[in-house]
This record gives sequence, C-alpha cells and structure tokens, in this order.
Amino acid sequence: MSDRPPADPVSCPRSATVMGINWTGVVCMVGAVCILRQMPEVPALTATLIVAGAFALPLIVLEAVLLRGRRIPERPGDAVPGESGLIGHSVDYSREGIAWRGPSNPSFSRFCVKMIGLWTTLAVIALIYNVVPEYSATLFDPFYAMLDIAIPVFLLVSPAYFWWADGRMHDPLDGYWHLGALVLGWSDRVALSKVRQHALGWLVKAFFLPLMFAYFHQNIINFRTADFSSLDLMGWHYFFYNLLILVDLGCIVVGYALTVRLFDNHIRSTEPTWSGWLPAIICYQPFWGLVGPQYFAYRGDMDWASLLAPYPALQVVFSIIILGLMAVYTWASVSFGLRFSNLTHRGIITNGPYRFSKHPAYLSKNLSWWFEALPFIAPFVFGFRGAGWQGHWADAMVRTLRLIGVNLIYYIRARTEERHLSHDPLYVRYALWMERHGIMAWAQRLTRLIRYRPPTAQRDDADQRP
Repeated sequence: MSDRPPADPVSCPRSATVMGINWTGVVCMVGAVCILRQMPEVPALTATLIVAGAFALPLIVLEAVLLRGRRIPERPGDAVPGESGLIGHSVDYSREGIAWRGPSNPSFSRFCVKMIGLWTTLAVIALIYNVVPEYSATLFDPFYAMLDIAIPVFLLVSPAYFWWADGRMHDPLDGYWHLGALVLGWSDRVALSKVRQHALGWLVKAFFLPLMFAYFHQNIINFRTADFSSLDLMGWHYFFYNLLILVDLGCIVVGYALTVRLFDNHIRSTEPTWSGWLPAIICYQPFWGLVGPQYFAYRGDMDWASLLAPYPALQVVFSIIILGLMAVYTWASVSFGLRFSNLTHRGIITNGPYRFSKHPAYLSKNLSWWFEALPFIAPFVFGFRGAGWQGHWADAMVRTLRLIGVNLIYYIRARTEERHLSHDPLYVRYALWMERHGIMAWAQRLTRLIRYRPPTAQRDDADQRP
C-alpha cells in the first residue's frame, strides 16, 4: 500500500493576473516618479497622470499579448442562480465578458439604448458631485482637474468602444442597455436587478476614485518635493513606508479608473447588501472622520517610534516588522493589476500573497497597527519609570478595545466579501483550497469563527472535481 496521502480533491484555480506583468508595471511606475522628481517644472497633475499611465500601459500591452488565453473562462457554463437580497438575477460568470472568437455582431438600436444608459449614469454622478457638500472640498480639486482632461477623451472614445463591445459581448443586454430601456419607458423589458447591479458598480467607482486620486496626487507631490539628503533612521523608515503607500495608491487609482471589458477587468458583480457596504465605506472619509475619532481612536501620545527612541536596535526591529507588513499589504494591491476595487468582483486573484491567505491585505494592515500604536503599552512604561501605574491600565484597556473594534470591522469586511465572491464557483474552489493550504488553515480547523462557509451546493460540487 502506498504511503502517499490522497490527492487533494480541490485544485487552486489560476489567477486572473500574472505577478511578473504586475511587477513590470510597478517598476515603470516607480521609475516614472523618480524621473519626475528630477523634473520639477512638470505640473503636479501632469506628473500624476504620467505615473498612473506608467503603471497601466505596460499591463495593458503585456496582458493583451501574453494573457489572451486567460480571457477564455476556465470552466465555461458555471452559472449561479440569483438569490433574494443578493445578486438578484442568474449570473453566468463565464459569459460576463467578451467573445474573442467568432464574428462581431453589433446592433445599432441596441448601441443607441446603451449610450442613453451611459449618459444617464454620468448625469446622475455629476449631480451627486454637485449636490453633496463633501465633494466641494479642496481635497477633490485635483480630481476635477483630471476630469477636465479625461472627459473630452472619453467623449471621443466611448462611442467607438461601446459599438465594438456590443458586437462582441456574450450577453449584449447589459446594465447600460437595461438602464437605457428604463429611461425610454420599456419597463416590460427591463430587469431591475441588472439596473441595480449597474448602479452599484458605478457608485463604487464614483465614491472611491475621487478620494484615491486625491491621495495619490498628494503622495506624488510629497515624493517629488521631499528632501532625502539628511534622513536619519526614522526618516528612512517613513520614506519607504510612504513609497509603499504610493505604489499601493497607484494600483488602486488605475484599478478604479480603467474598468472595461476590452481589458477583461470589468465588473462581474457588485456587493448588493448593506451589510457588505457599511463595513467597507465606514473605513474611508467622510465616514471614518465621523466615527473614527469618537469610537475607534486607539492611538495615544506614545507610539513605537517615540517609545523606542532610546533603543535604536529595537527601532530597527520594529521598523523592519512594520515595513514588512506594509510590503505585504502593497503586494496584495499589486496582485490585482488592473482589477483592484472594493465591493466588486472583477476576477479571482489567487497569486501573490493570495496564494497564502484569502485576506492578506487586511491581515497585514491590522497587524501593522498593533505594532505601530502599541495601545497596551502605557501602564508598563509609566510603571517601570516609577511614574505610577494608576489610571494607565484603564486607558490602555480602552485603546486596546478600540483597536480590536477596528479589527472587527475588517473581519466583517472579509466575511461579507467571501459571501459575495462565493457566487462564483471559481472562488469557492479557491477558498476551499485555502482551507487546506493557507497560512491560516490551522486556525480554521480550531474555530468556526474564521472557517470558510461556502454555499452548500457549491461545496459539494467542488469536492467532486478532480
């Protein structure tokens, strides 16, 4: 009898991206921002667009040349029935994209209805930006300046793209068509669930892109104007920290800005429930500004840098740990390539750090906050310094509980993301594979709290696959 263990019944599906291609984009992005640092005469907005383009263009070209085979679904015909309160209509993820083979068959009437849907969508978003007071803040000025450049290009390109896509789509009656039909009063032909998914997908972009573009723009300004000539230990720490954030934001901005079927990075489905949206958007402005300082302020006057100032060796150790965790966080964003987006499914990612954990970004980010804030340390420091322990235990306990509260928000985000992505059988295969092979597999065997719970029918199907 063979001593070899039985074969794993679940295989890890291929990733929607290739890390070598994604890292090529990162090298080009970092190279561009370093070159632009030597060219202060280039306007800040132009520099931001150049850096974003330096990341996006290599990925677009290399994916078009090298990954055409990946645009053919791994398991054609995987359809997930709609459920009340979730997607709302039957989703066949293998037919959500472009039919790259066969003749093109566009329809002029269908194209016109889609253009009505497109411009209705953009008109509603423009109304939101003009009505909601938050979007009058100076923070968003770079975003509006970018739109002054992007809108004429979009007006020129979008009709040609929509005509091409209409002739190549597996299912040409998409959300644009159903919204356009609704505007035209064809209510008997409209699937409201598709209109809802279309609206939610654009709401994700409308909410996150202005914020992320503003942060990215400011990070590039800071990098181009920083004085690196006299950096001390902590100065170098924050240089590398901010560089990781810049790369992360570059991936995020490009992901939100480019969402098209031509690049196979379109939205397959959007998180449709309040229980999924609330824990996600609460982590960003303006919502975090309302609840964060009031209920989740876990940082005190004492952090790792000030506490370890007399101990340079320990500072180096903490710096390496924090930068390592932030590198994993940035690595996770890079893994998405052109497909980064909160609250949407734009392709299953199974490479990079996602080969080891279903939620490496959340895990690394939350761990880094514990090392940075040290919310539990105050009573020990003041006690050993002879300043007295009284009162510091209560403050440390409150700050620790607040950070645990932040961790809980991200735990809820992770669970709702799993629930949404589990509509795709490929994600179920991936998650079940991670249950056996991921770095948290041991913990999943110990507690139901973090164990993956796929839809029953999909678990049975996945267990039967070779």
